[in-house]
Amino acid sequence: MEEKSGEEQSAATLQIKRNILINWALLPPNLNVLRPIDQLITTIHTAMPPAYGVQAHNYFAKFTPINRNELIVSAAMGNHPDENKLKKAVRKVRVFLHPDKLPRDLSADQQFMARMLWDITSDSWEEFLKHKDEL
Repeated sequence: MEEKSGEEQSAATLQIKRNILINWALLPPNLNVLRPIDQLITTIHTAMPPAYGVQAHNYFAKFTPINRNELIVSAAMGNHPDENKLKKAVRKVRVFLHPDKLPRDLSADQQFMARMLWDITSDSWEEFLKHKDEL
């Protein structure tokens, strides 16, 4: 595999960041607020490599997607996620994407993507906890 120049790497990183934010992390139409944590957790597998032109890696194929139904207590109580189930799902994602747990053979793009997904889910979880405490 060819090494990218500094300028090419910066452009690739910027493109990955833009794709993740616009296509996965931010809530349309204004794209100025993160999607709710339950939406991010249940769709995170769509933002992992080989998404957005980043080369696939066997590590990301090992991730088992989280189904929205796994987070809901019961339809009778509304379609809101159960906080304990959501907490376990967030923990699963954060452990999987934690920078210290990633394989050493990831490319720079794969590392950046994993770090960005980890940061976004962490921020969204903190936002969830903050709003929960306000209620």
